Amino acid sequence: MGSPEEASAQTVSDQAVLAEARSYIGTPYGAGGLDCTGFTSAVYGAFGVYLPDSPSGQYSYGAPSEAGAGDLVFFDEADYGISHVGIATGRGTIIHSSTYFGQITESSIYDIPGYVGAVDPA
Repeated sequence: MGSPEEASAQTVSDQAVLAEARSYIGTPYGAGGLDCTGFTSAVYGAFGVYLPDSPSGQYSYGAPSEAGAGDLVFFDEADYGISHVGIATGRGTIIHSSTYFGQITESSIYDIPGYVGAVDPA
């Protein structure tokens, strides 16, 4: 069994991340701690990647990316800093824990205001 550092260094398949993320669709927002960062942490935690507990902390984790499949995407929804995170599908949508829909859902990336950027955490 490897250390957390070794687990974090492993390459995680984009499709495996998306399959894991999609398995949560329909889960109520906040259930079992699944707010936006709880959701992304749970998905990546399944692959031994341990993310920080805040959207801004997760934004600082990993390498900047172009919002490809499996990457984390970040939003500043109210002009007070990074406030939301989801997982890009690579098809112009993200899977995220949404207060608006009250559940984990897949939405157009353009329906969420304040896109900031993306990182590849794996």
